[in-house]
Amino acid sequence: MSEKIIIFDLGKVVFDYDVEKMAKELLSYSDYKNPDITNIYESTFKYERGQISSLDFYKNAAEIFKLQNLSFEKFSKIWNEIFTADKNIMELIKELSQKNYVALLSNTNELHFEYLYKLNKDFFDKCFKKLHLSYLMNVRKPENEIYKQVINFHKTEPENIFFTDDVEQNIAAAKTAGMNAHIFKGIEKLKTDLKNFGAEL
Repeated sequence: MSEKIIIFDLGKVVFDYDVEKMAKELLSYSDYKNPDITNIYESTFKYERGQISSLDFYKNAAEIFKLQNLSFEKFSKIWNEIFTADKNIMELIKELSQKNYVALLSNTNELHFEYLYKLNKDFFDKCFKKLHLSYLMNVRKPENEIYKQVINFHKTEPENIFFTDDVEQNIAAAKTAGMNAHIFKGIEKLKTDLKNFGAEL
């Protein structure tokens, strides 16, 4: 096994997602036709830090969107069913995990991650040695503390950690923390970046 550590972001890297689909379905339960969707961001960020429960997040969303006759169960279904797996990236991660230490670092929340884990349990269990999840760490990217926690957990020099993410801010913060960080722009660039890092492909 390589001493190098490879860490993937989750959303828009391993799983694509459609926020507009979710918002459209939620609004079908509301008379509020033109909500400012940015109003939910603060609540979402708190949820991703594990600062509020899934039930409290649902209550906040129901208030923001003025939702009517939408149970927590129905809300959860709409909130969760927005993901599409990138099978090619998943196959690459499976191959990498056989020869390298592979981990995950994601801004995510309890409902989303439990949903994805249930559908892809074998993938998560076999491919990732460690799941760094914002809602369990009480901090989210690009806050410096989340990268410190990751580096401290792995007990290595940050330059030994390869990290890929689709968000420039998150990559910039990872680089500031000393990580070998690369913006995700598709599988071919990813393979090149991994080879340059010295990963065993």
